[in-house]
This record gives sequence, structure tokens and C-alpha cells, in this order.
Amino acid sequence: MIPFGSRAFAPILLLAGSLFFMLLIQSAQAQNQVRPDPYGQWLMYFGDNKLSDKIGLHTELQLRNYLLRETVEQSLARVGLNVYLNPSTMATAGYAFIYTTPSRENVEGFTVREHRSWQQLIMRQRSRNLFLEHRYRLEQRFIDNLDTRNSKFENRVRYRLQAIVPFYTISPYLRHFFFASYNELFVNFGKQVAGEVFDRNRFYLAFGYQFSPKFNFQVGYLHQYISIPGATSGNINHNLQVGISYNMDDLMPTMFRRSE
Repeated sequence: MIPFGSRAFAPILLLAGSLFFMLLIQSAQAQNQVRPDPYGQWLMYFGDNKLSDKIGLHTELQLRNYLLRETVEQSLARVGLNVYLNPSTMATAGYAFIYTTPSRENVEGFTVREHRSWQQLIMRQRSRNLFLEHRYRLEQRFIDNLDTRNSKFENRVRYRLQAIVPFYTISPYLRHFFFASYNELFVNFGKQVAGEVFDRNRFYLAFGYQFSPKFNFQVGYLHQYISIPGATSGNINHNLQVGISYNMDDLMPTMFRRSE
């Protein structure tokens, strides 16, 4: 396990800095905000299944805005191969398919299909009552606009810092409520960048319940700021998120094992 000493507070400062960066962008552009997208909802499933001591399978499905009438719907399916480097570190590489389309003909937007390869590194650390997770992700995005027949390729890097605070109760199955929060920064890079280098920022707050060391449910709020190339400001989205996670590996259960 990664030791949690005085240096471990550096990620917290980085999270605070990311939030300050997000608020600075928005306040500087507040005088000329574009109209925000409608409020949305994301339904999500995440699974990690261990196949051996070193190898596992990641599966993920997200349905975004499918319960709304006049919006842009998006579905995302992601699969990956996990490699467990040590008890607190995991590397993954995989493929994702994303399909985006307006829910009605009178809704502004395009139908877009994206094939995406991705690689990531997750590192976790804990103190007695605080869990931190660093997620570094690279993405190679092959994007096809099915309405305009235009295609493009983009590289993107993402960094997410997540904090989880469990509220322990006496239970032989480690059942407990928990609070979760993260901030994730998205940056485009490479000579294929067609718009802004800064792509978007996501800030998340959630309340959840850990049914067992391997299964949890959470409901949260996602604030997303999306940069628009050529515009003086971007879009702000407010989303309700409902998610379940099923982890049949040892990485998350060891993090939630009660500290005596």
C-alpha cells in the first residue's frame, strides 16, 4: 500500500488547484455565457472481474440522457484488460464505443460515432478514514460525424483525483455509507488538435452505500464545463448520476477493509 504521510496531502492541494482553475475559467467568461445544455442524467455500470492473480477484465456501460425528451442522447460501452501491478496499482488498456444523437429532429446537434482506444494507470492510497485514487488516462479518438460525413482523429489525456470517505458501521460484511468526490481534467494534445487544448472539466459529488467489499451503489451530481472551439465561453452541464460498481478483484476490497 502506498504510505499516507505528509506528502499525501499534495494530491489534495492538486484537487483544490483544479477546482480553482475550473472556477477561474467560468468566472472570467461569466459575462458572455452561452446557453447551457439541458439538465441531464447518466445511468452507469462499472465492473472489474479478476481472471488470475495478475489479469482481470474491465466492463462498463453508460446511458446518458435517455430519460429526457429534448436533449442529446449518448451511449458508451467500454471494455479493457486489467493488469495488477501491486496491491494498490492497476494498469488497463482497452476499447470504447460511443454513439451520440439528438433525441428528436428539432433538437440541435449531430449524430456522432466514436471508436476509442485507451490506456490508463490507477494508483490508490489510504489513511484510516480517507481513500485517494489517482487515475491517468490516454485516449486515441476516431470520431465520425454521420450527418456531415466528416471524420477526425484526436489525442486526449485525462487526470482524475478522487476522494472517498466511508462512514463505517458495525457489520461483518463491511456494509457502510460513504461520500465520494472527484475532479477530472481533460486536455487535447498533438498536432491533430482541431480546437482548444483544454477540452473539459468534471467535478463530482456523490453519496453511496457499500453493500459488500465488492459491490456498491451511488447517486451523485456532476458539474461539467465543456470548451467550445472558437467561442468566447463554453457549455456548463448539470447531471444527475446513478451508478453501480461490481469489483470481483482484490484492489477495491482491500481499500475498503476496515482499519483497526
